Amino acid sequence: MRICVFNAKGGVGRTTTTLNLAGYFAQDPALRVLVSDCDPQGSALAWASLADETPFTVGRSRSRGFDVEILDLPPKIPENEHLPEADIYLVPTLLDGVSFVVFLRTIALLQKHQKPYLVVANRFNPLRAEHRERLSSPAMRDAFVMRERAAFAAYYAEGRTVFDMSGRHIGGARSEIETIALAVQARLKLWKVAA
Repeated sequence: MRICVFNAKGGVGRTTTTLNLAGYFAQDPALRVLVSDCDPQGSALAWASLADETPFTVGRSRSRGFDVEILDLPPKIPENEHLPEADIYLVPTLLDGVSFVVFLRTIALLQKHQKPYLVVANRFNPLRAEHRERLSSPAMRDAFVMRERAAFAAYYAEGRTVFDMSGRHIGGARSEIETIALAVQARLKLWKVAA
């Protein structure tokens, strides 16, 4: 299974989504999971350098022999609109005005090329009217929501995912990633991860 995490805008949570989704799939010891860091900024590789050990492989290039490959794509429209082959695209976005405009261009490109995709509303804050309004827009109709949570940033800084930790304080973050992963599996009619 190949998943591309893509948005032409930077800073919208592509790497956070990528790493935590990989952490979810890596719970199944039968699965070999690869994160391909395609972003020149190398945020996934930087994360891996913070960890003593990672539950999945992080590299610059794509490789065969993995059951799940998640590509963390750079924040730009590819040259000639050439999109990598993938079973599904995940499109994380913030709900501020600038991010949302670029998000709309990103999904228009995916639709133009008939690429299957799911939308992730990232860092959602229900107290912000702007967030609530955009979340109710037609483009976000089936979006998955990841709330604004300190856990994601804290675990990134430690080279961990929310699946490497335990405790009540991470239950919501873990549940949000599980919901996205289960939706990917359902959309592709695949197995369920054995935790």
